[in-house]
Amino acid sequence: MRPQEIRLPAMALKDDKHWAVYLYLLETGEKRFGEIGNEFHYNSNNDLYPVLKDLVEGGLVRRYVKEEDEETDRRATWYNVTDLGRNYLELLERLILPEPVPEIMRGKIVIKKTGPYIESTTNPGEYQRKNIGAIYAR
Repeated sequence: MRPQEIRLPAMALKDDKHWAVYLYLLETGEKRFGEIGNEFHYNSNNDLYPVLKDLVEGGLVRRYVKEEDEETDRRATWYNVTDLGRNYLELLERLILPEPVPEIMRGKIVIKKTGPYIESTTNPGEYQRKNIGAIYAR
């Protein structure tokens, strides 16, 4: 079971629309609701609002209102990526991608014992299985 900090954002990124808006905000920073809608050519609030609501509930994006915005001279709803949102891609990479093999280990023989077998390789991702009894019989 993964912690809630991993599960909720993952559920918020449920389709390409959600990913697109999240990555757009991650790249461009703070944006007004209308600016996001214009960027993605959404025809109505019904297209954008559910996406932003999911991202906010997932903890990736923060929603806030600024009183008397300089550009619009009225209240405006703004969205920005949270600290979790900024770190989430890195967190996913660490969970999903294998760790790189350190330079010092490249080309070296690595031995791993698993029960009655010894597995060896020069590439830690590809082990050859050998029965220990067969090795000692030589």
